[in-house]
Amino acid sequence: MSPREWRLLLALSVVWGGSFSFQKLALCGLPPFTIALARVGLAALTLQLVLHASGQRPRTSGAPWPAFAVMGLLNNVIPFSLLLWGQTYVSSGTAAILNASTPCSSPCSSPTR
Repeated sequence: MSPREWRLLLALSVVWGGSFSFQKLALCGLPPFTIALARVGLAALTLQLVLHASGQRPRTSGAPWPAFAVMGLLNNVIPFSLLLWGQTYVSSGTAAILNASTPCSSPCSSPTR
């Protein structure tokens, strides 16, 4: 890997790993599901701002909103809620390691490639 790629990997690890530390700090004063709601809500607001800044508008008719809602629940709301709930019982480092150890089902990670 080039030095630039190492720097990018380091930056990613700081941002990604740091989120677990910040979540643990937030759990000192807020319940897990409130933090998950704030995290997902902030992400949705950010996406809306990016859409607005790029001049795009979300479709209001014919859009697969029920599918979007299911994807949002399965990919964001439920995992973030469970991670935060789990962090009430384990350290942030343990939560980060357990999260990182989940298997990847991407076709790119196939051992036969």
